[in-house]
Amino acid sequence: MQAAVSIEESDATPPAFDPRDKQDIYRVAAETMNLIHRHDALPDPVAYAVWFAYAANTNTGLVEAVSRKLTKGQNLSQFELNDIYSQFLEDNSTSEKSQQLGLEFEGSMSVVSGLILESLKNNDSFRATLEAVGERIPNAASSQEIDDIVTRLVTENQKMSATMRELDKGLSESQAQIKKLNSELEELQKLSLRDPLTEVANRRAFDAFMAKLVEQAETSKQTFCLAMTDIDHFKRVNDTLGHQVGDVVLKGFSTVLRRNTKGQDMIARCGGEEFAIVLPDTGIVAAHNLMVRIAQSVRDTRLVSNEDHDKIGRVTASFGVCEFKPGTTADDLFERADMRLYSAKRAGRDCVRSDLTP
Repeated sequence: MQAAVSIEESDATPPAFDPRDKQDIYRVAAETMNLIHRHDALPDPVAYAVWFAYAANTNTGLVEAVSRKLTKGQNLSQFELNDIYSQFLEDNSTSEKSQQLGLEFEGSMSVVSGLILESLKNNDSFRATLEAVGERIPNAASSQEIDDIVTRLVTENQKMSATMRELDKGLSESQAQIKKLNSELEELQKLSLRDPLTEVANRRAFDAFMAKLVEQAETSKQTFCLAMTDIDHFKRVNDTLGHQVGDVVLKGFSTVLRRNTKGQDMIARCGGEEFAIVLPDTGIVAAHNLMVRIAQSVRDTRLVSNEDHDKIGRVTASFGVCEFKPGTTADDLFERADMRLYSAKRAGRDCVRSDLTP
């Protein structure tokens, strides 16, 4: 395994890329292979796509995510490359499904509108018939004419009753379809904001929650804390035990985080083995002490693999915690908590660093 390459010596923000320039394409392709080699990655399509997008500087979010890792002197593992690929480059099937559901909603509402219009037309027709019959009744001179009027009324009433039954059936079916679509949309929204592996919030949900919380804190003057945490030596787990065991560790870790937090708190997976814990209405002392307890809980948890129930071994985590200050943006807070986290890493891992600690 090669040593991590610093951002200053090799991974500075790439120059602009012109996809129409053949020489530029060759330059970016060569730099892509160079990055794959330097970071000891497998030259598979996922790694190539991520490093090509980074070298070409064509995806701002991806470049920022990769640069954060490189600034910390890290090689990007295959797991992290897969995570970045799924976050920034993979086709957004959720969006396609949402569009499809939108079209189905539109179709259902068109059916309902058509049924209502048909009902209004039938009502107008029935009303016209009643008015016509009402005009004839005073002038009816014989019992035969009265019988004709009654027969027409019965016939029209039967037709109207049949029409209403059909309308009720159509509206009931449409209501059931709309209810089903609503349920699917709600589930789709939940999926779009949840990490599929650990079932905690994903980065999109985290960013939205943080933006809302910062806005509320500025107006209400209530404080909150943000903790960043990741699993110590997680790359070693993937490299020695495989990604399936790595997934077990991630799920077990997220379970410990959820078990030790309350309803209004948010646990979010921000990428790879890094998680955020947002603690509304919580001061720095309480937040620091909570992370100490969680660190101990992680330390005491013994995970086993899914397939053979072999013990995975002891897992530990490092934590960085900071408190919101007026005038602070969500990005500032994230950066501060991240700095505290890496301070914990430098201090030997398996510990907590916060605004309370040096």
